[in-house]
Amino acid sequence: MNFDAVLFHLKTWEAGDRPGQGWALAHCAQSIEFSVTGFPSQKPAWFQKTVGALVLGRFLKKGAMSHDTAAAIPGAADVDRATSAADGAQRLRAAIALFRAHSGELKPHVVYGPVDRARYEAVHSMHIANHLGWPSGTTRV
Repeated sequence: MNFDAVLFHLKTWEAGDRPGQGWALAHCAQSIEFSVTGFPSQKPAWFQKTVGALVLGRFLKKGAMSHDTAAAIPGAADVDRATSAADGAQRLRAAIALFRAHSGELKPHVVYGPVDRARYEAVHSMHIANHLGWPSGTTRV
């Protein structure tokens, strides 16, 4: 799973405007942005090294994620639930561009802790797929 696949499939989702779709896209963008700028809060290190590492490993092995898609990112400002699909898609594209252009160290994930670039891209892609209801493997090109 990667951002190229997400961008390929995004046009279909941007064209519709189902309830909550724009919020989901903007929420996923916010998560990508935080991997560059820093998440507003962090689970304790012991949690990240145990539960977080276990969960991340399972998602990566399975190639898919399942989580509470109505939950906001802990400590983050709320994303406007009325965000349009077009605005959410635009923010997501910008976040992916930010991630790709960033040459420095990525910030620890709120739950998983430190994540390398390739795994971050994979987990962000799975996060997007989970929010948009894409079946496992859909984000592969």
